[in-house]
Amino acid sequence: MSNLTMTRRILAGLVLGLPLTLGAQAQDYPSKDLVHIMPWSAGGGTDTVMRTFMNFAEQQLGVGINTQNITGAQSGIGTLRLMKARPDGYTIGSLTWDSLITVPYYELVPGYSTEELAYLGSVTVHPTALVVSADSPWKTLQEFIDAAKAAPGELSISNVGSGGVWHLPALDFANEAGIEVQHIPYPDGSGPQREALLSGETDAASLSVSAAYPAIEAGQARVLAVMGDERDEAAPDVPTFKELGYDVVWGGFRVIAAPAGIAPEHSQRLQEAFAAVFEMPEFQARAEETGMGAVWMDGEATAAYLETAQERAFALMDNLVEQGLLEK
Repeated sequence: MSNLTMTRRILAGLVLGLPLTLGAQAQDYPSKDLVHIMPWSAGGGTDTVMRTFMNFAEQQLGVGINTQNITGAQSGIGTLRLMKARPDGYTIGSLTWDSLITVPYYELVPGYSTEELAYLGSVTVHPTALVVSADSPWKTLQEFIDAAKAAPGELSISNVGSGGVWHLPALDFANEAGIEVQHIPYPDGSGPQREALLSGETDAASLSVSAAYPAIEAGQARVLAVMGDERDEAAPDVPTFKELGYDVVWGGFRVIAAPAGIAPEHSQRLQEAFAAVFEMPEFQARAEETGMGAVWMDGEATAAYLETAQERAFALMDNLVEQGLLEK
């Protein structure tokens, strides 16, 4: 056998063996528990929803997913930790509007770049809601507006951070309705925000229906209106702001990401597992019970969705800055 023939056979064997090696690596992954970075406080809406999702994802992956709450800078500290983690497929994180829009817009965290993220999929997409406590005097959005007009600057609406996902909708709403209200931030998340509403510390809260769902289900709070193009499936009897004559459409999302540089086969394995969660009857039942607004998009679709959301949000934020309604 000539040396040339021998070389060709060796090269052919290497080429044919390569997919088998990659396939074996993919089958071996994951071989240990994953770390799930949660950049919001324990007990809040995002923490509760994403812990629930990760519990189901554990069943699909066959390993544990250990959640770590790393808060601060409107989710920027935890998200930066995710960006800087080893891209070995064993660190993932849950991200929200603030992580991908507020923090980069205001440059809240040095060394922060969304280019350092690889998106794995979405879990929820939902409209902003205006929520009041059950014992408040306002039964409708118009009643709240009338009260605000009667006492300019006295009523308060809470959010989870100035310039963030829930603050901006409240600003836009106040501008559209011609009212002056106080905007009170609770940067540790929707858990403290919800408690402030129920204790009477604030008059209303700008947040998602899913974040308010425990209080709504317990009869402690009610939704006056939602900022979607259509009514929220979790609150079908609640009108949209548009129905009531206020052209205010805002919403949030919860997505999963990994550090940029994650191996394609690891990304694919995770996306397949996360997509499979949405096919589980137990998850669908849980999603309906909690009103989490479950919506699945794969990594590519999520990236396109977020690019559009960021462009739209930045334009609206620039407009609010020009009007003097928002500081940058």
